[in-house]
Amino acid sequence: MQQHYNHSRRRVLRRRRIMVIAAAILLVAAVVFAVVHWVIPALNKEINPPDPGPAVTPGVDPVPDSAGTGTNPDDDIIYHPTFDPVVPESQQVSEKWFDDAVILGDSRSQGLVLYNSLSNCTSLAVKSLSLTNYTSKEATLPGLGTDTVANLIPQVGGKRFYLVFGMNDMGLSAETFGQYFSRLVDLIQTSHPDADIYAQAVLPVTELKEQSGASSGFSLAHVKEFNEALLQVCIEKQIWYLDIPETLVDEKGYLLDDASWDGVHLNASYCRDWMNYLLCHVVLPEDYNGEYDVPIGYHPGDVVVDGVTVYDFMPAN
Repeated sequence: MQQHYNHSRRRVLRRRRIMVIAAAILLVAAVVFAVVHWVIPALNKEINPPDPGPAVTPGVDPVPDSAGTGTNPDDDIIYHPTFDPVVPESQQVSEKWFDDAVILGDSRSQGLVLYNSLSNCTSLAVKSLSLTNYTSKEATLPGLGTDTVANLIPQVGGKRFYLVFGMNDMGLSAETFGQYFSRLVDLIQTSHPDADIYAQAVLPVTELKEQSGASSGFSLAHVKEFNEALLQVCIEKQIWYLDIPETLVDEKGYLLDDASWDGVHLNASYCRDWMNYLLCHVVLPEDYNGEYDVPIGYHPGDVVVDGVTVYDFMPAN
């Protein structure tokens, strides 16, 4: 009887060992399966990520694949084009465009205002004005009185500012010129956040003026350096850049001899050419409804002040 009991007990224990071994084998198989099918593929993805495809350059259309089908339409491609500040030729607008404009600059901008009878604009065009003295140089405006240009800027109204500088800043390096110009833009953008700002490229002097040595460092090479710095500020500050009108310069890039009476300032007829360029290089507002359109039969006339044709304005620096 005892012998039968011991024999039965051994069989039970043997079965249990077999079951434990079988369970262990199943567990090991499950672990191996998981490693092969889940862990290893996951590690491969970490070590060798999938090819993201060709890079997309901002502002450039994606290059189509070899089949010519283009990119996957399901891909979400976000473009960040670089801001281009250079104002292209546009439809011509009338001088009414300057009803809402502030012209801020040196005596060259004085000529622009006077020779084109821009009594409708707000003029902060001041003789000898520069980027280093507008905080101390004074101007007088109707209703606002006399104050420094820097103090008047936040007080004037205007949808657009035209900045004409450089002529009296030639003693600066191009880098310093750009820094000072950037500060002026900051002042305008802080006080007039919704206004458009147009930066006029620095106009050159005549070749004869440069060769005479009387231009005080006002060389064509320095003008080009200034304009490169100015263009960079326009990109950084998201403001508009007005190039040099081709009608004002010769094939070398110098101011035309007959465009100026002193080699620096523009005479009346070329100030009108300058104005015509400005009127054909504007950025119209998105809600534009035609209020600046040129009237039918419109012909710009001579500059007349109090019934007298003006041609003798000869501003100094």
